[in-house]
Amino acid sequence: MKTYAIISDIHGNSLALQAVLKDIASREANQIINLGDHVFGALESEQTAKLIRQVPMLCISGNTDREILENLDKSSDKENMERVKADLSAESVEWLKQLPPTTVCDDLFFVCHGTPDSDVEYLLEEVTPHGVFIYNDDELVRKTEQVSQRIILCGHSHVNRLVYLSNNKIILNPGSVGLPAYLGNGKHRFAMESMTPHAKYTLVKVDGDNINIEMIHCAYDWNTASTAAKANGSEKWAQFLLYGRMPKDLRVGE
Repeated sequence: MKTYAIISDIHGNSLALQAVLKDIASREANQIINLGDHVFGALESEQTAKLIRQVPMLCISGNTDREILENLDKSSDKENMERVKADLSAESVEWLKQLPPTTVCDDLFFVCHGTPDSDVEYLLEEVTPHGVFIYNDDELVRKTEQVSQRIILCGHSHVNRLVYLSNNKIILNPGSVGLPAYLGNGKHRFAMESMTPHAKYTLVKVDGDNINIEMIHCAYDWNTASTAAKANGSEKWAQFLLYGRMPKDLRVGE
């Protein structure tokens, strides 16, 4: 049997990452797979990048990792971007540059941040004027038809979900290690909420054809993380970190 730990969307939350890595070590996972969005946010970008590089794991790039690189030589009005760029070392920037957008692991997992073709689209969730819904089976089969691996790993939405498809494939989002909720402002205003402040990851245990999946919620000092986000000027992040949901004054439709 081989055990894989799937993590994603750390977003510079080193306290959450430390708790997750400690829990993973206690469970003796053979391989860590990291789905990207490593360092961007209101917390400890450089400290988090160093910690990730100290632990053997398979990493890909997320949309915010790409956005950091795209804005290295120009200013950005995206909240936290200038502070993150100033915090990152040259070594961390070079590490980000080496990350692939997708990869395959052991011919069992197809690893992407958003979808197989995009780091900004959601694989499982459809955002509509009426809220966020999970795509039906036919649509998910179509969206992943080019993937030959049985398990498709995705992040980006920060909400841990497991969907079994009619063609025997599995789509798994492990949830977010470091940011349990956020407010989206694309074509429609929407909320992504995991409903708890815990740091989230998933264990996949493979024994022949048998695949056991365990979604894990790790406690950590989210009060300290929230205070740090507020001190860095990100009141919204401070609230997201504390509750894993939208504060009442930010709720969509209210």
